[in-house]
Amino acid sequence: MQTLLRNTQAYKLLQTEAKKASLSHAYLLLLNDGRNLREALKTFAKLLLTDGVGENSKRIERLIDKESFADCVFLPEPDKKLSVDDAERIREESAFSPVEGEKKLFVIGDFAQANAQTQNKLLKLLEEPPKGVIFLLGATTVFPILSTVLSRTKKLEIQPFDMKDLQTCLARIYGDTYDQSTLELCAATSGGILGEAQNILEGGYYKTLSENAFALALCPESRLPAVVKQIGESKRQKELLALLRLIFRDALLLKTQPRATKSLLLQSEKANVLAVSKQYGATALLFAQEALSEAEKQIAFNAVFPQCIELCMAKLRAKANL
Repeated sequence: MQTLLRNTQAYKLLQTEAKKASLSHAYLLLLNDGRNLREALKTFAKLLLTDGVGENSKRIERLIDKESFADCVFLPEPDKKLSVDDAERIREESAFSPVEGEKKLFVIGDFAQANAQTQNKLLKLLEEPPKGVIFLLGATTVFPILSTVLSRTKKLEIQPFDMKDLQTCLARIYGDTYDQSTLELCAATSGGILGEAQNILEGGYYKTLSENAFALALCPESRLPAVVKQIGESKRQKELLALLRLIFRDALLLKTQPRATKSLLLQSEKANVLAVSKQYGATALLFAQEALSEAEKQIAFNAVFPQCIELCMAKLRAKANL
């Protein structure tokens, strides 16, 4: 995870500010990955409190990993929401001087889960913290956060990761437990989110996702209702749509550039992708991205998934038959 984060613009921006001694007093780290948000906050906390050089920096980094460094306070407890009591503790502890250095850091993980009362209790501190106090707020989404909080923090947004980088990261985490084709598929269907890739991998969803996606892409129009019924209310709707996007993207590539097999994102599914490219014309394959985007939008607004995906695939089949 740290390797992924260190290549982001958000990390490089904070790194530059740290080197120039021009740090802000409050940051909001936005990462759409609840599973890895706390670890990401630790990576950025190290950047705020150490220069990364020497044994003392390494000692502080180890303590931050354990959440036991005196000048780095982590709240709330893992898997808990920040409470009014937590906010009061922050207010009280911010009045005390740092123990070791000149900075005291309060790291708050998923601030988006805190209610309005809790957020409001920290407003004054976020605007005018005591000397040496820095806030690092984490959030998986920005929408529940009060505009008054947003105006007092500098946003560090982590964009979705590149598929190949995710695949490499998964290989480092899981070693030889899974083959490369499995890691590739999980990275491809994760939407660029490491935690999603890990959930798909550990839950064994990748096999079902692949089977369902190609069943939809390859089934004739007459069998579409039956295939959709078999898939039903999939629990991995976003991932299924993401995989369909990649399938039609690769199929279009093969349709227009038959020799470009090395550029396929789904290398382990070449045969199936080739079959899709033969069933659809270039116009239909290009239209697939638009149709899937529309399906994603409808599902986001609580459309019934089976009906939505059936209509989407029916439109694609109609384009293919023109």
